[in-house]
Amino acid sequence: KIRMTFSSGARLLLLSSVAAGFHVPVPRSLARSRPELTACSRLCDPRLSSPPASHACHLRACTPVASAAIVPETKRQQQPTAVYALLMANFALFGADKVLGLAGLQQLYLWHAGWRWWQPLSSTFCHASRAHLSGNAFLLLLFGRSVEDELGWAGLVFSYAFCGVAANFASLVLLPSSTVSLGASGAVFGLFAVSVLARLSWRDLGWRKLVEVAVLGQFAFGQVLKEAQVAAGGGIAGINHVAHLSGAGAGVLLVVAMRRLLAQMEE
Repeated sequence: KIRMTFSSGARLLLLSSVAAGFHVPVPRSLARSRPELTACSRLCDPRLSSPPASHACHLRACTPVASAAIVPETKRQQQPTAVYALLMANFALFGADKVLGLAGLQQLYLWHAGWRWWQPLSSTFCHASRAHLSGNAFLLLLFGRSVEDELGWAGLVFSYAFCGVAANFASLVLLPSSTVSLGASGAVFGLFAVSVLARLSWRDLGWRKLVEVAVLGQFAFGQVLKEAQVAAGGGIAGINHVAHLSGAGAGVLLVVAMRRLLAQMEE
């Protein structure tokens, strides 16, 4: 008899005026070739040399032309990518396993009796049904983007892998050997904790982060509390409550450990 459990779940250049109507005498050679040239147009023309520090242009008189020579390259904000790569990996494995029915993919599940070394990680990308995948994918998109925005792509990938593997090892220890575990929500529950705790820093805690912590925190705390209550009441058959709670605990430990390590490195 086999018991299967799964997890649900650029910078702009600004020229300001210091003296309206201030003009500088224009050399005759320039005046003949460009009779419309004034001190303002000369100083604002990016093709000419930079103006002296004492000279300025009136914003109404001319508009500076942005060019690569005078406008520094801006630091572009990277768009989240790792969360979509994780989602695509989950979708691809589900399609290959449940839709196409390719042989051998069940070796990616975590078989508690005689498990292989890769299964604690590979099983976090496998799902038992479309509803199972849909629930985890939604939460992974929401909290995965939150973690990637805060910690970068490497932080998200490491958090996903660490929390998922920790949750599966806890399942190996606490659940019967006849169990087969698969699903991403051990990792997702870990992302609950990481996404909230990683934002709790007094160094840059602004009102926007307070709003984010309040919104994400109340949801994450509610999910963990509900999971604990259900598990304490005997649990639901086929739901790996151990993985859920262990994943959340792993997320907390990960943030605490990383902060202590960073604090020691700064000292």
